[in-house]
Amino acid sequence: MNYKQLIKDKKVALIGPAQYLVGSKHGKEIDNNDVVVRINRGIELIDKHEEDIGKRADVLYSCLIEKPANAGKVNGKTLKEKYGVQFLCAPPESTFEGIAPETKFHHLVNMDTVNEVLEHMPVRIVEHKLHTILAKKVNCRPNTGFLAIYDLLNQSPKKLSIYGFSFYLDGFMPGCKEGIIQEQNKNEEQFANQCYTSKRHVQKNMWSFAQQTLLNKENIYLDPVLNKILNLEKLDRDLFKKHAS
Repeated sequence: MNYKQLIKDKKVALIGPAQYLVGSKHGKEIDNNDVVVRINRGIELIDKHEEDIGKRADVLYSCLIEKPANAGKVNGKTLKEKYGVQFLCAPPESTFEGIAPETKFHHLVNMDTVNEVLEHMPVRIVEHKLHTILAKKVNCRPNTGFLAIYDLLNQSPKKLSIYGFSFYLDGFMPGCKEGIIQEQNKNEEQFANQCYTSKRHVQKNMWSFAQQTLLNKENIYLDPVLNKILNLEKLDRDLFKKHAS
């Protein structure tokens, strides 16, 4: 089965790592989809937050950069046997601005890791032309999770349900960036603050594009908090605390 066949005409749930999912109890609703998709270390959150985010993980979008701030340790056997992952998708290498000249892995990806994952599941790189088109529309390099939204829509799902995207208006679900303190001398909250103000992944630009493309679409479901976030007048943490928490 190729990736298009896995996604086309299916009910698909994509789950981000936003802190607001803690206590949401969306787990059963998420697992009731045909295909469940997770992002980078968000898959590790299943162990601690199953009631809120479910337990299934059919697809993982992973940058494959094995640092605590990025993909964490990637092991194909664990992904397959523990979580049931059937497909791994990786973003292509791109410039600081997100321009991807060809469909190839990021230079920091360990090819030994890729080969080990390939023993357990297919690995695909998101088509470089899609990545570049999206980067030009948002005028920055898309986050892996943001790229996943539009790559999934490009596969023609029957419905795409999106949970746990806050554009860093809040932090991560606890444990999502475990080990970040040793890597960057920052705790998870401080790292989320850094992501919010990133000049490489410009959250305001991605939020604005999401407003234009995801709101009020028949084939897209947004969790209640995400829906409120995309209806804010601007991407602002004070507004979020007032209206969307």
